Amino acid sequence: MSLLLVALGWTYVLVVPVYLYAFSRFYRIVKAEKPEWVRRRGSLSFLYEGLPRQGDPNVAVAVIRTAFSSRVSQLQAPEAAFYARLVRTLLLVGLVLFVFTLYLVLRFKP
Repeated sequence: MSLLLVALGWTYVLVVPVYLYAFSRFYRIVKAEKPEWVRRRGSLSFLYEGLPRQGDPNVAVAVIRTAFSSRVSQLQAPEAAFYARLVRTLLLVGLVLFVFTLYLVLRFKP
């Protein structure tokens, strides 16, 4: 059981940096081609003034929404579809890994 949790933890450790890299690359592509898609400001956006724009949760949700939508085909960059697919896949894989690990920890209490 402990070996399974260690393997899930290492898999998660590998998935998160690759996801963050794909997310930041996709954000740059979208911001360069269609800045109006990621120009979002929420009521609490002033809290994220010192951070890069992709650190604002409103912008992050806009980028993820774009990655999951059909608007990806409107982007001209050839790698846009690749990074959108990578963001979609790794977000879902990370979510499944997290939920499965949480289930194992709560169910079996190692």
